[in-house]
This record gives sequence, C-alpha cells and structure tokens, in this order.
Amino acid sequence: MGEPGPAPTFKSLERDGYHAQAATYGDRPGRLTRQAIAPMLEAVAARRGMRLLDLCCGPGYGAGEAAARGLDAIGIDIAAGMVAEARRGFPAATFDEGDAEALTFPDDSFDAVICPFGLLHLPEPDKAIGEVFRVLKANGRFAATVWAPPERADLLRLAVAAITAHADMNVNMPPGPSLFMLSDPAVALGKLKRAGFVDTGHQELPIVYRSPDAAAVWDWFDRGTVRSVMLVRLQTPEIQARIREAIIESARRYEASEGLEIPNPAILYAARKPA
Repeated sequence: MGEPGPAPTFKSLERDGYHAQAATYGDRPGRLTRQAIAPMLEAVAARRGMRLLDLCCGPGYGAGEAAARGLDAIGIDIAAGMVAEARRGFPAATFDEGDAEALTFPDDSFDAVICPFGLLHLPEPDKAIGEVFRVLKANGRFAATVWAPPERADLLRLAVAAITAHADMNVNMPPGPSLFMLSDPAVALGKLKRAGFVDTGHQELPIVYRSPDAAAVWDWFDRGTVRSVMLVRLQTPEIQARIREAIIESARRYEASEGLEIPNPAILYAARKPA
C-alpha cells in the first residue's frame, strides 16, 4: 500500500474546486460577478491602449470586456478549467494560469489591475495586494470586489444561516481566512494603504441574484461555489439534506409572481499607486 499523499491546503482546494466548477460557474455565480465588471473598469479609468491585468480572472469577464473596449488585456487564474473557459469565451484577450500571490510579470508592467471577487479566495491576500502594487506602473490604478457581509448580502446569508444551524463545523477542512474578512472596509483599506496605495476608497454595488424559483438557489451553491459546498459535502447525508432544505425554504421568502430576486451587494475597493 502506498503512502498517503500530502493533505490538501486551502489554496489547492480552491484551485481544484474552481477547476471542477468552471463549466457551471458562468450560469451560477457568474451571473452575479459579471455585474461588477463595468464599475471596476470605470474605477481604474479603463481606456483604449491601456495594459490591464485581470487577476483571479475566472471565466474572463473582466479581461474580455476590457479587450472589447480596446485595452491590451491579460487574465490569470490558478484554476486551469477557468483559464480554458476564458480562452473559449474571450479570444481577444490573453489568458494564462498564474498565482495571484506570486506573479511572474516584471515590475511596472500594467496601467491597471482588477481583481473581481478573487482576494476573498486567497490564503494570503496581503501577498496578492503587494504583487499588484509591484506590477503596476506609477499612477496605475487597482480595483477589487468582494461580497458585502451576510447581514447585507441576503443570498450568502441563506447559506451561512443554514450551515451554522445544521453543520458539524469540526469536519476536516483546511484552515483559511474568513470569506468576509475583506467585507470590512477598515480591514481592506488598511491592507491597501500598508501596501503603499493612495487615493483609496470604496463603494457598494447593488448586485441582485435572479432565478425562476427557490430550488435554483441550492443549485447555485452546489454547482457554483467551492468553500461552502466543500463544507457541506463533508457532512453526513442527513445533515446535507437538512442544509439543502433550509436554504431552499429560506429562499422561498423571495419568490414573487415573476420569479425570485435576492439582493447580494458587493463592495468595490479602488486605489492608486503613487507616482
């Protein structure tokens, strides 16, 4: 019998999980995350001819839209499946596998960097912020989005409440930072300032989840997320069923005659590298 392999790390589980979810991401979380792309490009003053990096690019919405606007756009993601989806969807941009915490680009390489919902998936977001600062040119701009905390992001609150009520939290999950650590502007802006950024600021984006019915909400989590569904799948079948039913039952409160709408705002952070 061979020796067991090394225990998975938080980073490897995120990488492998989003590789596996890449084909289904676009019809689930992607319907929300792409709502933040236009505000992010506005925050970095995106214009034709600029060189832009889409960090943790996922299926490539940011770099794809930037390329459509005439920017030289490059996207990187640690998950190979996401890179493949991005290449298929947005051939005008360039996409490669890459680690946001250890970029391979030279110093002063980009006029702008965006990171759509990527920092909250990293074990050490401070490293990624430092790398962004390094690869930006003087006066280059950075914009990143994270989800608002669950007291304001109703869709995420459904899962948080169901998991808190029913899950065994002692299952063997690799340790990682809180999904909502950067939802606190004091924490996120403090990290940007310590990295050297100036002109830091934030705004809330009114993102809304829409679906035909409450059952689709469970599907959204099950086939579009990684951290939450990993925790659920480590539970017993009975606990998994209770979590699923709790999410669906809570989602029914948002049903109306024309379908279901659940607010799930994001926070956009923006900053500039000084001259």
